[in-house]
Amino acid sequence: MLIIFGTKNVRKTIKRGNFNCPRCNTQRIINLNQNKNYFSLFSIPVIPLRNNGDTLCCNVCKTEYIPNSILDETQYIASTRDIDGKDFAIVAPGKRLLDLILNLTFLILLNFPLAYLADYLPPYFNNKFAWVFLSFWCIYFFIMKLLFKGTIGKKIVGIETISASEGKKISVFKYFIRSIVKVIPFINVVLLFNDKKKACNDFIANTIVKEN
Repeated sequence: MLIIFGTKNVRKTIKRGNFNCPRCNTQRIINLNQNKNYFSLFSIPVIPLRNNGDTLCCNVCKTEYIPNSILDETQYIASTRDIDGKDFAIVAPGKRLLDLILNLTFLILLNFPLAYLADYLPPYFNNKFAWVFLSFWCIYFFIMKLLFKGTIGKKIVGIETISASEGKKISVFKYFIRSIVKVIPFINVVLLFNDKKKACNDFIANTIVKEN
């Protein structure tokens, strides 16, 4: 049976050195590996979904260890620590794209009843119905994040938006600004693949998206 799509773990060696392997009880070459889960097509990794954490692997006995059980703080910094020094995993771009796709799918389905109601709107909206859709989408993002702390897409994927300033909550104004920017076509996707893993609305509202 041909499997067209799925997920695949990809391992990348980011550091190599001589360390004492507890199982071999002697000095061995041990690889520090970064593990990421990818959405795959025909077994080819395409979109990064999440960081699965780091592992140490002995080249001889092939035993895998939790890095901080072997290495000290001067030798190892977790790859799940983002550029600002947070101790939790920042959501990978691929997972955020999946969140966006799920939300857009839900909103497109809701457009059908809205389109049916178009015949009952005043003539003013005849050539401006796209603005009705965009306004509805903006309200959706704003209400879901303000009242339920996340959209349907975020709930399904298992991620949440928090303030980038430690100890501070996201204000109503910032939720509103994020919602407006969210519906601007392509702008979030363009800026999503950066070293801070922030979309345009995150930079503007000073927010980050983390794993639950």
